[in-house]
Amino acid sequence: MSTKSIYKRIGIILKEKKLKLSIAESCTGGFIAKSITDIAGSSKYFICGIVSYSNESKIKLLGVRKETLKKYGAVSEQTAREMVQGIKRTSKADIAIATTGIAGPTGGTKNKPVGTVYIAIKYKNKIKIFHFIFSGNRNSIRKKTVKKVGKLLLEIIQ
Repeated sequence: MSTKSIYKRIGIILKEKKLKLSIAESCTGGFIAKSITDIAGSSKYFICGIVSYSNESKIKLLGVRKETLKKYGAVSEQTAREMVQGIKRTSKADIAIATTGIAGPTGGTKNKPVGTVYIAIKYKNKIKIFHFIFSGNRNSIRKKTVKKVGKLLLEIIQ
């Protein structure tokens, strides 16, 4: 299934169930919001997307704690959790998604290599965190993340 068809299906389900969606993106840089808004009629279910690339924006816009960033880093399960809680709280959406990761080509470490991505989804007061290490260049890592977000969201809302 193509990324576009995944997001088209998501839109149909969200409209049928009258659910609203919001996104907090870091490593995907707005690609998820673009995939959502590429679908005509997405204004019926998409509230907002925030690209919080810097740590300062994660703190100011999403309420990520400085202590979390210092202790675990921007690319961590803990940061993804706080990002998704922040966008859910701010937007009042039914479903919230957050992504944080290292798309490369630099920034990777032994413990967090390039391709490390955390995806957090909050729905029905439950947060699910997913951890992946994608291979490829910067663009392909971002594309793989956007597609994986779509697949995970589809599984959760169906």
